[in-house]
Amino acid sequence: MNLRRFRFYTALYAGKLVYYLMKILNLDATTFPGKVALNIYPDFLKEISSKIKTRILVTGTNGKTTTNNLINYVIKRKGYRVIGNLEGANLKSGIATSYVKNSGIFDFATFEVDEGIFPYVYEDLSPHYVVITNFFRDQLDRYGEIDITVNKILNCLKENTILVLNADDPFVARFSKLPNKKFFFGIGTKIREGVEEIKESIYCPICGRKLNYDFFNYSQLGKYSCKCGFKNPDYDFYISSAIFNKEWNIEIFEKGEKYNLTFKYPGVYNLYNVLSTYSLLRVLNFDPLEISKFISEFEFRLGRLEKFIYKGFERILVLVKNPAGYNQVLDTIKDDKENKVLLLILNDNIADGRDVSWIWDVDFEKIKDLGEIQKIVVSGTRGEDLLVRLKYAEVPLEKVHLERDLKKAIDYSISFPYKTYILPTYTALFRSRKILMRKVKNGVKDISYVS
Repeated sequence: MNLRRFRFYTALYAGKLVYYLMKILNLDATTFPGKVALNIYPDFLKEISSKIKTRILVTGTNGKTTTNNLINYVIKRKGYRVIGNLEGANLKSGIATSYVKNSGIFDFATFEVDEGIFPYVYEDLSPHYVVITNFFRDQLDRYGEIDITVNKILNCLKENTILVLNADDPFVARFSKLPNKKFFFGIGTKIREGVEEIKESIYCPICGRKLNYDFFNYSQLGKYSCKCGFKNPDYDFYISSAIFNKEWNIEIFEKGEKYNLTFKYPGVYNLYNVLSTYSLLRVLNFDPLEISKFISEFEFRLGRLEKFIYKGFERILVLVKNPAGYNQVLDTIKDDKENKVLLLILNDNIADGRDVSWIWDVDFEKIKDLGEIQKIVVSGTRGEDLLVRLKYAEVPLEKVHLERDLKKAIDYSISFPYKTYILPTYTALFRSRKILMRKVKNGVKDISYVS
């Protein structure tokens, strides 16, 4: 055995040992085992790339985890051997951990990748396909402005990588200038009416003029054009119609053919997640009817509209991490006419982003007059900041309750005889989920999902 193979297998089995010890101790083992492996053998990801026939990376700001899980689910349902970092641990350590706990030879890999480290993962894994969802401001203390992130990804892509791109985002449309083989997806119609949100990209990247929009679907995603000729690239796959009535009923067109599918989870952002998944799988030449069937059966269990039943009422867990995504979740809450309690959790740990000024771009004003909201509980390391933000949004302060302790905040918010929406930032997500799981631990049957 040569030195390279020796170091790889030493790293792999050291990582496995750490993984099993952490599982025995009931510790979160989504990143540390991979960190151990990478410390022993820094080229660990390069080595595993040779053990995977087809490698797919999903990057962007919002929708990575859902899209990655959807792609992985459909491929697995087709009977292929597939690996992925499905828990959302999207740094090099999380990707390495996914292989540490499930090593072998694979037909496919689907990895979501943090947009800030994408060039390094791309170099190591040499993917065949890259899906780019969107770009929004997120953790400015880590990434800086969006242009910096976009340019880093744009400049690292090699010509032999096939790209699946969101044509409705002007930032993603910049990738149309690359010589790579490209496929574009988008939504060809306005899905929901309402007040327009903050726009991340309103100026043309070619000439600097203000873009003209026929409509927005959320944030800067919509139908746009400029006098210089910059506009949405032509769609290869597009949604022509989508109606939500307990589930999405979606009509997708490709090459003049129409396909219908359903999806259980609300939110316009989930339409883009479904469409990006459908597009990538069609590029892989999967059967469209099978894709539609498997997508309709998909259930997500990682804090993306995950629903728990406790004392007869729904307790819905939804990750929030930037203004664009938060506003979409608030729209979902606004559309829900049942009486409800909200628990808003804001942390400022490294994985959340130290800078929490982004909450001032969240349109909390849209919920200030909702009579169905019986109580809003705020918590987390920066719960006081949320309290101030809600005050400036003119939310009635008699409805707001500050509870710094997360467990007490969850206990209080689910004590009401109403539906509860729990909206944590990243580092509060898994702890919140564990607390809720313990509440319903007398039977997994008590856990169900939005439908």
